[in-house]
Amino acid sequence: MNNAKTLNIGERVRVKSTGQEVIVDKISHHGFAIVKFNSGGKHRFLNDRLEKLN
Repeated sequence: MNNAKTLNIGERVRVKSTGQEVIVDKISHHGFAIVKFNSGGKHRFLNDRLEKLN
């Protein structure tokens, strides 16, 4: 599932497996996003592993 159109750069999202809130730093059209943790680190996640906050 490619939901690159539903994620926005700078948006706060939650990692489904851990529940940690992160900020979307970059979005790929290939189905993954680079997110920035509050500690300053960056990591790639598949878009279907992220969920928007309400």
